[in-house]
Amino acid sequence: MVTVKLLAVLKEYARNGGCIEIPFTQGMTVADGLAATDIAGASIKYSVMVGNKRKKPEDILEDGDTLIVMPLLAGG
Repeated sequence: MVTVKLLAVLKEYARNGGCIEIPFTQGMTVADGLAATDIAGASIKYSVMVGNKRKKPEDILEDGDTLIVMPLLAGG
């Protein structure tokens, strides 16, 4: 199983209130995990982490991974 957690304003792009569990398949990528959400339509830029490492869409996931998707913040 892979868990996708969308944080802050990105929660609206998940069908289950910000947290989705999807079946793991061998060779699954970060992009595949994000496809379980509606984030493709987001106009907000975001970052994806697994553990404490930033991940790219083509990175391979492992069974039990949790994708944390958070909006990028800007300060002034």
